[in-house]
Amino acid sequence: MNVNRIAVTLAGLIVFGSITLAEAGSISGKARVTGKDSAANIVVYLEGVEGAYKIPEKRPEVNHINLQFDPPVMAVMKGTTVDFPNSDSVFHSAFSISPSNPFDLGLYQKGREKFVLFKNPGVVELFCHIHSHMHGFVLVLDNPYFAMTNRDGEFSIANVPDGDYTIKAWANPTTVMTKTVSLAGNRVVNMDFTLSASAN
Repeated sequence: MNVNRIAVTLAGLIVFGSITLAEAGSISGKARVTGKDSAANIVVYLEGVEGAYKIPEKRPEVNHINLQFDPPVMAVMKGTTVDFPNSDSVFHSAFSISPSNPFDLGLYQKGREKFVLFKNPGVVELFCHIHSHMHGFVLVLDNPYFAMTNRDGEFSIANVPDGDYTIKAWANPTTVMTKTVSLAGNRVVNMDFTLSASAN
């Protein structure tokens, strides 16, 4: 193939990709749980977005620190490996009996870092064999169109393909709110969620 033709083809692909991203829609807003001071760590995500997606190179982590899982709630895409470092001066033992991704990392001390590959979508409830009060969640999702809220409840999901989708705000298995959203072109949709234990 002619070198100039290759260059033109590559340039066209780059421009096309830039235009596609520039024209993609986004969703932003706030989510909170009634009665809670902090609105952090609520997962807002889309269902039904088809595609083949690349796993991020940087591995997320759930740390053991101050006898807590940090963060207490995390969302990842299926196929993601999550590190579980221990930053406390005591032993920990993270495990889950959730059917989607059961695991048991055994006992390990400060400075040790173990990991789990989450292969299947679903809710993974976290516990520690030694410290019964420790509790957390990893929400494993089918696509990368999700966001975690900050302390003020703000979230943003960018570069969403055109379509009609179900969107959920998820704080835990019993605190979920479901809505629908439609995106076309570079439309920006603002959506807010106020969750309670009975919201669905």
